[in-house]
Amino acid sequence: MRSFFSMMASSSGLGKRPSASKDVDAGASSSQKRSRFADAVLAHGEKEQGAKEYTSDPLFWGPYLAERQWGTVREDYSLGGNCWDYLSHAESAKQAYHWGEDGLLGISDKFGLLCASVALWNHKDPILKERLFGLTGNEGNHGEDVKELYYYLDNTPKHTYMKACYRYPQTEFPYGPLLHHGRSPRESELEILDTGVFDAHSYWDVNIEYAKPATHSVICRINIFNHSAESAKLDIIPQFYFRNTWSWPRTGHNHPAPVFQAVGDDSVDAVYDMGIFRINFHHSKNVTFKSLLFTDNNSVHNEFASSQRGTEEPQGGDVTTDRKKSKTETLGKKDAFHKFIIKGDKSGLRADGTGTKFCAWMSVEMEGNTQTSVYWQIFPADHVVEKVISKLDNIIKSQKSKAEDFYAKVIPKMAKAEEKNICRQAIAGLLWSKQYYMYNMDMKNKEMHQMYQKEYLKSALGQKRLQWNHLHCHDILLMPDKWEFPWFAAWDLAFHCAQFSRLDMSFAKDQILLLLSDRYMHANGQIPGCEFDLGDPNPPITAWAVWKMYKQDGEKDLSFLKTCFNRLIFSFQWWTRLDPTSSYLYGNGFMGLDNISLFDRSKLPDDVTSLKQADCTGWMGLFCMNMLQIALELCRKDSSYTDMAIKFLKHFLNIAKAINRSVDDGGLWMEEDKFFYDVLHYQDPHCAAVRVRSWSGIVPLLACTSINLKHSPLVKSFLLKCDRGFSPFVCKLGENEFFLTLVSYTKLKVILKIVFSENEFLSPFGIRSLSKIYQSKPYHFDIGGKTMSIKYTPGESDSKLFGGNSNWRGPIWLCMNYMFVECLEKYSDLDRVFTLPLSVQYPTGTASKLTFLAIAQDLCQRVLSIFLPNVWGARPVHGTHSKYAKDSDWESQILFYEYFHADTGRGCGASHQTGWSALVLEFIHKLYRGQVKNS
Repeated sequence: MRSFFSMMASSSGLGKRPSASKDVDAGASSSQKRSRFADAVLAHGEKEQGAKEYTSDPLFWGPYLAERQWGTVREDYSLGGNCWDYLSHAESAKQAYHWGEDGLLGISDKFGLLCASVALWNHKDPILKERLFGLTGNEGNHGEDVKELYYYLDNTPKHTYMKACYRYPQTEFPYGPLLHHGRSPRESELEILDTGVFDAHSYWDVNIEYAKPATHSVICRINIFNHSAESAKLDIIPQFYFRNTWSWPRTGHNHPAPVFQAVGDDSVDAVYDMGIFRINFHHSKNVTFKSLLFTDNNSVHNEFASSQRGTEEPQGGDVTTDRKKSKTETLGKKDAFHKFIIKGDKSGLRADGTGTKFCAWMSVEMEGNTQTSVYWQIFPADHVVEKVISKLDNIIKSQKSKAEDFYAKVIPKMAKAEEKNICRQAIAGLLWSKQYYMYNMDMKNKEMHQMYQKEYLKSALGQKRLQWNHLHCHDILLMPDKWEFPWFAAWDLAFHCAQFSRLDMSFAKDQILLLLSDRYMHANGQIPGCEFDLGDPNPPITAWAVWKMYKQDGEKDLSFLKTCFNRLIFSFQWWTRLDPTSSYLYGNGFMGLDNISLFDRSKLPDDVTSLKQADCTGWMGLFCMNMLQIALELCRKDSSYTDMAIKFLKHFLNIAKAINRSVDDGGLWMEEDKFFYDVLHYQDPHCAAVRVRSWSGIVPLLACTSINLKHSPLVKSFLLKCDRGFSPFVCKLGENEFFLTLVSYTKLKVILKIVFSENEFLSPFGIRSLSKIYQSKPYHFDIGGKTMSIKYTPGESDSKLFGGNSNWRGPIWLCMNYMFVECLEKYSDLDRVFTLPLSVQYPTGTASKLTFLAIAQDLCQRVLSIFLPNVWGARPVHGTHSKYAKDSDWESQILFYEYFHADTGRGCGASHQTGWSALVLEFIHKLYRGQVKNS
């Protein structure tokens, strides 16, 4: 059996990994073990051997390049911590990033060191299209929002074939109109389709395909299609760059710069710690190859680095020594290609055919409705590869065929063609959203301290970050998306892994192990929340993901289960310390639901001593239940886990008893309203329920399950001898089988009556996050002399609370609907103790009565209808943008939004948030499993 620490050695799912990659170890103390690639004085032979070890990894190349690095917390060096204002889209072309890189539909190696993407120019724009444009949180009327059209179309777990489409206007890109939208939070977003730049069919489709014929090689084909009836010009500029690891302040480590070197008119060698790679370029006959251009990936204005180093010149060593000329030499700059191609300014280019950034400048003038292609391939320089375009096409075709086989295995065979298309693009988006994530909090704090001295240590931001000084991320992570969420969040990652286990179980397990490792988990047991506030707690559903993955994997990997269980105990202990009086009621603020409350639950109003939350308590009940399930499973092989099983069972029952008490009796149940509420506590014994019907009060229903105690006689004995006060939460199903629930069946029925009311939670597209009754009658609450209100808002938020782009006051969230469907499936186990299957009114107030399984099926169908074409051929997800329904070039392409308008199904928030919305794949699987079960 592997130990936890040996499992950590492969924690990113990328084969054998060093303890830290070359650059992330720079802030480590000398006592810490360093990767051999961090040591510049190692013998060349050792480096070569290590490089071969890495490049033989099938995941060495992948879609790990973010679509946005600018405007992230990692790149923010302001004392106030306002990342959106510190580095803007306009400045991103000039500033060399520190913690990562970005580019348009690009790839990188698994360390994020060598990156490749495409740049474009339509001969109308004032800048090259090198990266995606969007509004920051302060610029958008509903928070940050990407203002581009691009689609992830294909991908495989090992990234042997990837495809994406970028839609580029032939008229000037509407940067100005999108930025100066003039809209308030109460108005809808101004999207790029609203500007009219795509109305006249004057745009390019740039389809980018990547194929990996071998683990160490990549072929890229960029297909360009002119959708205009007129002739048009386009510059196609594949560009390659090393992440800047050489011009930033470091602690005791020297970082020699890597180098690109021209070895022909259309070939370049990339020389860095991973080895020497050759990059070749090819193109169709109607494409003009203009030249290779070289520069350095250095900031245009790099006063911070200069003040620390006295020069921006990369430090020498090996192949870079001949580049060190006089100090007066003009150095290459990050924006050199923009300045030269658009303005003819050569000042930022290097004339010696070397640099840390280069591009292949190609140009084409195409007739209307025609297409062309350009290619590049990267491979170890000592390998022989195919150079004939027809053979490259055959390789790409072969890898695409293998991708077809992959999709055939993971998409339900009975699914209709439209459903298969939805599944395919959902999977592609999920796989494309893997990213290299680097964040060394110790290094970041040292840099901030150097800049601001004691001011930083005294600031609220500094004190927050110093609490997470152990955080040391340098991994490939699953992330919600690549633009608005190019960072991880704990409960997002749990959902990613639950669905990713269907695609690549090994990688999904390694993601969970990373999150539970000492590089991420705090010494006190807290799992980090998200990049914006690592200490802000997310719902504790990692145990839920672990149990789900174990079941999905055939209940065979006890080593994984035991490792996770032992680490999750630390997390559970952290949570229980938040309940020092053992009331078994929990409140911990944020809990991932952003603005679902009247106020920011992490910042309690004056005079309030504590807040007991229905959702937080419900999540803790689910956490206990999952830990009980895992402990019972481990008992089958090791009886020493019996005590742990009894511990979690007892804790679960205590939570059930506590939450079901009335508010007046110290619980969270309001008998008058038949619902669970958050409760504010003032000076004892005063308290008041915040009587808002929302997901917060439905979460307790999620904690239910059937357990088999055949192999756990002592647990069974304990359960049978339990206090009668626990009886509403335990139902005997068979000789050794019991049903546990956090909510008694009596309360379950009355809550479901509210949830299934179309006037409250039941929408045509799933379960709303807030009752619709607050649309005409907003809820008001007086506290501290101030009146607070909450109103049903089915789409984007109409306030700036939590940035404005995240809204839990009405919309449909797939993550919560998925867990609710699962809980209904579990409640169907109660049918076994009744003569007839249990059924309830659905929808409430109608003559129709359905079983729990039938309701689960209907909810799956409602969620799926968000993405399916309706009777008019329009997908509700695309709202009123008729182009998706009427244009054959658009009708098959789908955007997967963060959440959805509860009344129309229109997508809201992040437009590529497949981290959650790829769950539609799971809804389709449930739909077809249910149909088979019912047939």
